[in-house]
Amino acid sequence: MDLRRLRYFVTILETGSFSQAAERLHVVQSALSAQIQKLEDSLGTRLFVRDAHGVQPTPSGRKLLGHARRILDMVAAAEHDLRQDAESPRGIVRIGIPSSISRMMTVPLLQAVEEAHPEVTLHVVEAMTDELEALLKQNRLEMAILFTVGETGSPHLIDTLRDEPLYLVSPADGSPPSHVVPFAELARMDLVLPTLRHRVRQMLSREAEQRGLALRIKHELDSMAQTVQLIAAGNGSSVMIVSSFIEEWQAGRVQATPVSDLRTTAQVVLATSHGASHSAVAGIRDLVVATAARLARDGTWPDRPPREAAHLR
Repeated sequence: MDLRRLRYFVTILETGSFSQAAERLHVVQSALSAQIQKLEDSLGTRLFVRDAHGVQPTPSGRKLLGHARRILDMVAAAEHDLRQDAESPRGIVRIGIPSSISRMMTVPLLQAVEEAHPEVTLHVVEAMTDELEALLKQNRLEMAILFTVGETGSPHLIDTLRDEPLYLVSPADGSPPSHVVPFAELARMDLVLPTLRHRVRQMLSREAEQRGLALRIKHELDSMAQTVQLIAAGNGSSVMIVSSFIEEWQAGRVQATPVSDLRTTAQVVLATSHGASHSAVAGIRDLVVATAARLARDGTWPDRPPREAAHLR
């Protein structure tokens, strides 16, 4: 049963004439009559009779009128609910954030969601990038912030949030490093690195293998917070992205020098599952991109340590 014809049918009975109904509906009367004829043909019964008082429903027409009004009311209610969802997203959105990025992103994102989309509940999962990608594939997350290293061809919707240079992080009381550290220099240092579960470690191991170098790994820690504490205490150096050490660097507990001549590039991206289509996901996706850009602009999450940024200016 065609919804347009039902609307025409109800409007004719509400106005009492084909001519007034055509005017209200902004259609020519001949087209209105043709649609009603098709409705009657499809139902196999007459719906109207004309008398001195105008157009009146037949018994079948009166029966259809009750059904038609309920159907059109239900359609209008559905449209209203969907418009409300689009205007005010609601529901639960599951997002994954790597541990090395969580300290920069999680609290500002939660605050932004609470302000912009108060009816959305954000479920944050903190894990390694490889684990988050697996959860995305299993549809256990709608989206995830990922640390990528030269990857292409993702099956997900990708928004690039920022480029991520790598830094040699060393004790603050050690010898001042040079302006940049060539990658080959890393092979002569005692390093505290995450395990191969971590994308930074995967990137460094790939670079070393391509160059025929062997990295001297003193300790392996997947906890970025404990790694920075170990370095601040004078136990080795590490290679990290800015978000992993920025607070300690600002407090003067560690120093940082960019690693030069890397053959692969690193980025932070937002990956959203193609199957995550409800309106709350779209709202949070936009908010993640906006929050990352805002944190970069105000210096909360810079793409380089503040002193290096000042030196470059």
